[in-house]
Amino acid sequence: MVDLSDVNELLENLSSDNSISKSVRTILTEIKDDFRDEDNISIKIDSALQKVEDLSLDPNLNSYTRTQIWNLSSLLEGAQEH
Repeated sequence: MVDLSDVNELLENLSSDNSISKSVRTILTEIKDDFRDEDNISIKIDSALQKVEDLSLDPNLNSYTRTQIWNLSSLLEGAQEH
């Protein structure tokens, strides 16, 4: 089983950050909710990576949020390798 504690912590922080647009927070919350059930975790990580990649391309993200999204992507890729 993959340890997703860092991923979940970052998702929790980002999804509760009111400086991030509601649409982005909604997607982050969806990803966080997907990880509650650890069945088919590799598929969920792949899906989350795709959503995070799409988010990182949003031109309306501020630089801090974009950096946090990239950090989330890195954590997910690390989890994917285990």
